[in-house]
Amino acid sequence: MSLYISIDPGMKKCGLLLADMQSGEVIEAGVASLNKFSDLVSQWNEDHEITKIIIGNGTNCKYIENKLKRNNSFNINYVNERGSTLRARFRYWEIWPPNYFIRWLPKEILFPPANLDAIVALILLEDFLKYRLIWPSKVNIKTWP
Repeated sequence: MSLYISIDPGMKKCGLLLADMQSGEVIEAGVASLNKFSDLVSQWNEDHEITKIIIGNGTNCKYIENKLKRNNSFNINYVNERGSTLRARFRYWEIWPPNYFIRWLPKEILFPPANLDAIVALILLEDFLKYRLIWPSKVNIKTWP
């Protein structure tokens, strides 16, 4: 099994995503505080043996990298995250299409109800891989405080 972790770094929280490259599916996704994210990555690595870690090259990325290296997480790659938050809004509506009359409104004016950090992590991984992943209906965006 070839598993990748994608991280959207931020000042107070990170979007995290665990995906299986063989099936092309997201396994787990969510948002974690800066205090929790490295513990979660370590846990995923213990449970699954991670192949690569992808990090957005924007805000706080060096802090994230240093914290991961202290926890013996290596094979880290950077991805340009310019424009990823805006693209995540559109991707959100592809995964969870709006209901009723809302679906007829332009996607540019719709704001997703959920935190987008996990979707940004998805966008970063898809940019790195150069293909789209499948988000199974059973995978919900979690919050790890």
